[in-house]
Amino acid sequence: MAPKAGAMEGLFRVAEGNKTLVLEFVSLVERPDAIELHIRHFTPSLEPWETSSPAVLNLTAMDPKRSIFDNAANGEPKRVIFRRLDADTYVAHSEIVPEKGEPEVIEIIYHRQK
Repeated sequence: MAPKAGAMEGLFRVAEGNKTLVLEFVSLVERPDAIELHIRHFTPSLEPWETSSPAVLNLTAMDPKRSIFDNAANGEPKRVIFRRLDADTYVAHSEIVPEKGEPEVIEIIYHRQK
């Protein structure tokens, strides 16, 4: 969505066949001293996926083609990197470091729908 009132929101849906598995809501929020990325997952009936509060990552680096957000609180996700490929396409690279289990990297390519 277009920026408005110091925030920009987005939605990502994971589906398999005719079934929605998870919804991911993201919000970029401009603060006086920082830009924060908030991430929260929900079931199709909008029940929160996580039992904790939303993940909050802070913008730590940025150039015209890349933005890096880091999570100081935990590792889910530990880092998110958005890389712009062209005016309508970007890659979201998420590094997940759980308390238990193996680290994981997830990359998703997003295309603007017109």
